[in-house]
Amino acid sequence: MSIYTESSDLEQKTHNLFPTPLTYKNVGTDIATEDLVYQTQEQFHKSMEHSNVGGYQSSPAIKGAEWQPLFMVAKSLLVQHLEDLNCRKAQWNIQGAGLWMNVNGRGHYNKPHNHGGTHFSGIYYVKVPPKSGALYFMRPGSQSPIIEEHCKLPEYGPLFEVMPREGDMFIFPSELNHGVYPNYSREDRISIAFNLNIIGYQY
Repeated sequence: MSIYTESSDLEQKTHNLFPTPLTYKNVGTDIATEDLVYQTQEQFHKSMEHSNVGGYQSSPAIKGAEWQPLFMVAKSLLVQHLEDLNCRKAQWNIQGAGLWMNVNGRGHYNKPHNHGGTHFSGIYYVKVPPKSGALYFMRPGSQSPIIEEHCKLPEYGPLFEVMPREGDMFIFPSELNHGVYPNYSREDRISIAFNLNIIGYQY
């Protein structure tokens, strides 16, 4: 939906246009454990090569009753994401559109990418050792170097970087580019990535 307004109705101030929504919540560490990840890795032993540079990335076909707690929490957080954006509907029909594991050892990382072709994406952190690399999101489109350098607007910069902790979950539009810096610890960094679609809406 576009916005149309008469200038006479527009407040005379500086307007911050086209924000990108990101929902964050620490949902606890019991919905997907380290043991579950390693057990599932034995079943999906072959690593895919998508955004990962080194490390292990499973097929996006992971499913089963043991993963339902994560899906239910993700579904609930997506509803909160939509409600916070003033998206109103009696009931959202949300369906999973892929779930996969990322196990990154020392020096491994995820290069910038997005999950275009789905509606919403999410990341859940199972294990985050110290110095294991921050998650970052990239500003959509270009930016003015004058505003970036001199105006001290954190939300206007090229990157939003966050060092996650175990139990963190992030929900965002699938088109948003993101990546993860190299893991400099000597332990695995483990995350679960997933996509969610709203049934009844298609690109």
